[in-house]
Amino acid sequence: MKKILLISSLILFITSSCEKVIDLETSNTEPKMVIEAKYDAVNEEVFVKISKTVDVFSTEDFPNISGATVQITDENGTTTDLIDQGDGTYLLENYTPVYNSLYSMKVNVEGVAYESSDYLNPIVPLDSLTQELQPSSSFFEGGYVVYMNLTDPVGENYYRAIRKVNGEYRRDLGDQFLFDDGFSEGNSQKVPLFSEFYQEDDTITVELLSYSDNSFTYFQELNAIAQGSDASAAPANPTFRWSNDALGNFSVYGFDSKTIIIEE
Repeated sequence: MKKILLISSLILFITSSCEKVIDLETSNTEPKMVIEAKYDAVNEEVFVKISKTVDVFSTEDFPNISGATVQITDENGTTTDLIDQGDGTYLLENYTPVYNSLYSMKVNVEGVAYESSDYLNPIVPLDSLTQELQPSSSFFEGGYVVYMNLTDPVGENYYRAIRKVNGEYRRDLGDQFLFDDGFSEGNSQKVPLFSEFYQEDDTITVELLSYSDNSFTYFQELNAIAQGSDASAAPANPTFRWSNDALGNFSVYGFDSKTIIIEE
């Protein structure tokens, strides 16, 4: 019998318009804690959402968990509390980052402590965004491809690119773009965003997030689960990133952004 735990982290990662029917033999399982935590170093904001899983065939929403104690600790051992928003989310604003350092998080809820940590890598800047015309063919309508141009620093680097087109974020499954520097270590990169073609006067903003290996792997697993990859049992859960087998992840990251307006 396969046990399935539906996790809110997949919903936070993407909002997919596709549906996939999977015929699996399932059994009920005990609810698990789900903790999705992130530290956006650029906006100096720490955000945490705590909920519990429900049975795979339940019609109920994930129950949100308020009343927890949530703390973030920097590499020097200084601990700061997050503020309970009363709806299962916890917030800390104006939290100044120290790059090249480790952050830890501790969540105490219902008498159990859950801990996780992540490393804040320096931001890798985008040098520029450029465009190239892709002519129409008998197979597709043409348009412009946008390229990210960046200089990859020496050392292992892990990225996630998020796009905003004419003011709206692209959040579908096919818009999730994760890549590393495995084939371009320490060199200049020209990375195409092939998920769609753009037309004249379109405005495209790209945010390039710099992840740790830990967070990069977690989001890779989520993406594979969402797509039903053969490399990942589906449905399933990513590797546990919290102590006491809580689901979810704690990611810390910075990002650089650039905008291009398509011109003929």
